[in-house]
Amino acid sequence: MRIGIAGLGLIGGSLALALRERHEVTGYDVDEAARKAAAGDGIRVAARLDDLGQADAVVVATPMTAIVPTLERLAAHSDGAVLLDTGSLKRAVADFASRAPKDARIVGGHPMAGTTSSGFSAADKDLFRGRPFLLVPTERSDDAAMSVSGTIARDCGATVTVCSAAVHDRAMARLLAAPLATAAALAVAGAEADPLLGAAGPGFRDSTRLAETPLDLAIELLFGSAKDTRAAIEAVIDGLEQLRDRLDQDDREYVRNFLRTARSVRDELG
Repeated sequence: MRIGIAGLGLIGGSLALALRERHEVTGYDVDEAARKAAAGDGIRVAARLDDLGQADAVVVATPMTAIVPTLERLAAHSDGAVLLDTGSLKRAVADFASRAPKDARIVGGHPMAGTTSSGFSAADKDLFRGRPFLLVPTERSDDAAMSVSGTIARDCGATVTVCSAAVHDRAMARLLAAPLATAAALAVAGAEADPLLGAAGPGFRDSTRLAETPLDLAIELLFGSAKDTRAAIEAVIDGLEQLRDRLDQDDREYVRNFLRTARSVRDELG
């Protein structure tokens, strides 16, 4: 299969490295340095985004703000190619698909893998191995488009789960946005530990890792589905307030059960 990849950062670069063993892969990035880095690693690189239109499928792995504009440009002359995005939120993609050309074939995608690093230099062909790859049908998804998207996901080592845009974005508010907000708040609170902040152990360092999320991505995650994010943050605040109040009441049994529930959720992650 001929696969084009628009965006050669961490996600797009990792997809290119993972898929090139089974498919004819061509990448493109607006950043010349990213194109040169990918070419230096043996990835075929296109000179223009429009050149990817000759592929059987094009994966849009641009920053989130550029996903819909890139889909719009590709959909105008996709000639039957499946367009699969990799953004962390799906509502905007679903909204675009509802007004896209009738012959466009658009599938929402979200590989549940990544790091706080960015750029092609951080790309890893094994990034998706064993990780979920969520596929979100749109009004422009047919059975064949879903099948092609599933093949791309599985061929980079991921496992496929299908869900709706509403279910996806509500879940991501709890799995991505709220943890990001919590890590940021914890890091800011941790500043008051000076002059011993530098002595922090792995607990604090691991808990605040998401505070290193690139700023533009963090803003998009928090504001991209603001209503869902607000609800998720309120759920975290409610849990913390319950703990605070039970500490005041010296209610150790409640806190014990709370921590036991938290541990059981964590255990489900494997």
